[in-house]
Amino acid sequence: LVKLYFDSGKADLPANAADEVAKVLAKLHEEPQKLVLISGYHDETGGAAVNAEVARARAEAFKAALIAAGAPAGKVQMRKPAVTLGGADDAEARRVEVRVQ
Repeated sequence: LVKLYFDSGKADLPANAADEVAKVLAKLHEEPQKLVLISGYHDETGGAAVNAEVARARAEAFKAALIAAGAPAGKVQMRKPAVTLGGADDAEARRVEVRVQ
């Protein structure tokens, strides 16, 4: 449903986060039986442990923003992707993907 892109090594929500939160809330309102699934990714810079922590922190930041905006906490779940490294380039790789399913 949405992708948010982050600065290298950062988990601070990007400027467009509020718009993306609104999209997710609207979709959840349309289909309240569904869940929000949030996955964090990282680029190749840094060590594996640091990258995993940054990817998780990015996903947690969006989860917190979504719940603060009114999403029921029980409907928001973190889902670790099988491969957290991903993207055609570093900018694409530093992202959080959010799905409603």
